[in-house]
Amino acid sequence: GPVRVSSPQGRFADHVVVDGRYFERATAVGKHLFHHYEGGLAVHVHLGLYGFFDTHLVPEGEAPPAPVGQVRMRVGAIADGGPAHWVDLRGPTRCEVIAEAEVGDVRDRLGPDPLDPDAEPERAWARISRSARPVGALLMDQKILAGVGNVYRAEVLFRHGIDPFLPGRELDRAQFDAVWDDLVALMEIGVRTGAIH
Repeated sequence: GPVRVSSPQGRFADHVVVDGRYFERATAVGKHLFHHYEGGLAVHVHLGLYGFFDTHLVPEGEAPPAPVGQVRMRVGAIADGGPAHWVDLRGPTRCEVIAEAEVGDVRDRLGPDPLDPDAEPERAWARISRSARPVGALLMDQKILAGVGNVYRAEVLFRHGIDPFLPGRELDRAQFDAVWDDLVALMEIGVRTGAIH
């Protein structure tokens, strides 16, 4: 059925336009999450440094727990004859309703995501191989590679013995390919385990 969307904190006033709509799917690119709703609308969430989701499974017929702290967005999916699922979003950098067409605009501004099986690492290589900026900074630039944070950047450079201050244009293609393949593997482990290892 349709989901219930509210903003207990009151800072996500646009929740009213998706409340009561059918949730179709969730997609992500890098650190950007999109909740897609019927009627061509999406909620765009960027967790930033402090944002997180807290989930609650509520037995049938019971009310969800009262919001604790600064809950920007609360989404509830109530199944007939089963428990209700509630998700609270706290502390995101961004939480906004956008038109479905704008999802593509956000994606176009980002580099390839190592977690995306259809990603095109060639796009990242083209930018890195022309840049005088340090490779450590380039790996953190979301316009070049989406989703790589500081921990993965440091780990992958250490694992391959690459100086983070090496100019991007001095990185050779074999090094880039090895870094990309390692990011794919390391980040997939993070998704499976729910933690950065």
